[in-house]
Amino acid sequence: TIEKARIQVANALGCHQEEIIFTGCGSESNNIAIKGAIKAKSHIISSSYEHPSVINVLKSLEQEGHSITFIKPNKEGQINADLIKQKITKKTKLISIMFANNELGSINDISKIAKITKSKGIILHVDAVQCIGKIPINLSELDIDLMSLSAHKFYGPKGIGALFIRKGIDLNPILDGGGQELNLRPGTENIAGIAGLG
Repeated sequence: TIEKARIQVANALGCHQEEIIFTGCGSESNNIAIKGAIKAKSHIISSSYEHPSVINVLKSLEQEGHSITFIKPNKEGQINADLIKQKITKKTKLISIMFANNELGSINDISKIAKITKSKGIILHVDAVQCIGKIPINLSELDIDLMSLSAHKFYGPKGIGALFIRKGIDLNPILDGGGQELNLRPGTENIAGIAGLG
């Protein structure tokens, strides 16, 4: 049941089934992605209107000594990709920008941002919780490294999410336990929720 759902999600997103792990929700996916991607004192770029599960993680990392740059949206409610490029430093390891804002509905140019991160060798995390099921996303064409989603935003059950992790991206586990979900989300899986997400 779990692997069938994993294939269903992968097919919907244009990625390989081994690049999908199941989580408890979008917030957990964001935590696993951001905390897992940072291995040493780093510079991270994000936006000032991210979901609290991104903003609060970044504020926590800032207290641990990481440097965070928050970019404000323009009057159209979008994050300027060129402004992101200007803020990149030699220490920038991660950029986390949401696909669509949950309050404004504005959609960011993730394709342009992805081209910038790819050219600089920087990991790109995208909170796509508001987009899945509404905007076509093909991860075989879009150079996103990490992408969070949550089932209840596209008529699935609450309490289940997923995280796309592109092959080659190595995350540090933030939870200790068994080996479930690539050892990144250890614990008994919510099989009914996973089936519903699929």
